[in-house]
Amino acid sequence: MERSGSQDAFLRGEPKWLMLLVLGVIAYFPLFLHFDSMPLRLWDEIRLAWNAYEMMHNGEPFVTYFQGAPDMWNTKPPLLIWIEALSFSVLGPSEFSFRLPSVIAAFLTCYFLFRTISNNMAAPWMGFIAVLLLVTTDGYLTIHAARSGNYEALLVLFMTLSVWSIYRWSNSDAPKDIFLFFVFLSLAALTKGIQALLFLPGIFLFVLFQRKLIVLLRQRQTYAGLAVFLLLVVGYYLLREHLNPGYLTAVWENELGGRYGAVLEGHQGKWDFYVRLLMDHHFANWWLLVPCGMVLGLAHRDPAVRRWSMLLTCIAATYLYVISSAQTKLEWYAVPLFPVLCGLAALAIYIPFLWLYDLPKYQVRTYAAPLLFLFLIFVRPYSTVVARAYFPKDLDWEVPYNVCTNYLQALWHGKTEVQPNVVCYDWGHDEVAFYVQLNKDAGTILDKKEKDDLLPGDRVFTVEHWINDHIEANYETETLFSDHDVRVYLIKGKRDGST
Repeated sequence: MERSGSQDAFLRGEPKWLMLLVLGVIAYFPLFLHFDSMPLRLWDEIRLAWNAYEMMHNGEPFVTYFQGAPDMWNTKPPLLIWIEALSFSVLGPSEFSFRLPSVIAAFLTCYFLFRTISNNMAAPWMGFIAVLLLVTTDGYLTIHAARSGNYEALLVLFMTLSVWSIYRWSNSDAPKDIFLFFVFLSLAALTKGIQALLFLPGIFLFVLFQRKLIVLLRQRQTYAGLAVFLLLVVGYYLLREHLNPGYLTAVWENELGGRYGAVLEGHQGKWDFYVRLLMDHHFANWWLLVPCGMVLGLAHRDPAVRRWSMLLTCIAATYLYVISSAQTKLEWYAVPLFPVLCGLAALAIYIPFLWLYDLPKYQVRTYAAPLLFLFLIFVRPYSTVVARAYFPKDLDWEVPYNVCTNYLQALWHGKTEVQPNVVCYDWGHDEVAFYVQLNKDAGTILDKKEKDDLLPGDRVFTVEHWINDHIEANYETETLFSDHDVRVYLIKGKRDGST
């Protein structure tokens, strides 16, 4: 955003290294602080952790495995699993090594958001504001996004990099940006499959509005990039089908026709599910700024700002329409929207920031007014997210689901006085199986036994109320630990007359 002679070092964000350092410190606390303190979550960290753990041990790079068999439920491509398996190999399996790649991806998303705005619109403070918005967005910092080992953080990085590449191309017509767009699109698709392509309708509309479709189709880099996409993404799917017959059918059922056209696993909602989610929780602090920034940006005198606003508006509108039209609705499907919405909302704060900067005070320009303005806007949301990162805890509805992993994590790290040597459960409970495996790797003896095979002296870890009822009805016990349905029993012997 050009200001010609009135622009000075403050508005240029100079020195740049200092601005980047401050921004890095600000982003560090909400993203990195205690991100490894909570145990791996049932949805869906445990599944991905199993995939990465087995890939580390079986050395099979193209077919993801779950408990010894090809995983036909989680059918996403393996880029994130490769990175997490490498992290496990280098740092050892842990919550830290599992989530670290995602947290780094979120940090890089902040950096490239700042860099794109700063370099292409000569507005480093607008980029600074956009990052502040992103790291104070509740939906971006949930257990399924920036601070988790799930797909979303890495997916958002590559999806937004593809968008930034198109924006740079719209400003400069540099062919390399078209090629980079396809590279980042390929990486996004190798992270989470079909969802990576959901920005394409918005990008297509933007190119049409800019009257650049013919220019795009005439570029050699367009076809070179498309060839890269086909080679990497389509090539992977065909290779996986060859190695793991039935894979493409599973992809169709899990990701395409099944998930879009029908409700899977009870995840349903009304058509306005995502709009209400953004307004009520995930983007509650900032959603009103989006239409304001949209209007200010589209009406701005700077063509670079108008293009930026048009691109983000097209993407936000089309992406929201597509995910709202799907029958299966999950709150983390909205996560790729957050950098886009923050880019628009930043305009609604940046323009008043400039007005305050230009206010005369005894004919001497002052930095106090605009900086105080930013402080007052962000101090409460930022304090809230940092406090939540510093003291992470389960939400009320999560507590019953996470008692078992909280206990097994404490056992694994040697932070519990009660140490079971037997686990007993009937079905499922992938989270129990994974932490039991980690405890075995650490040398903690945990044998799985059936409920009728327990012996005197066994210290039995249980997670199901019907197992608890059976044990209490058929054995003389002492309860060593109890929290919800999670128990540790000391078996003293069978009750008289029990079977």
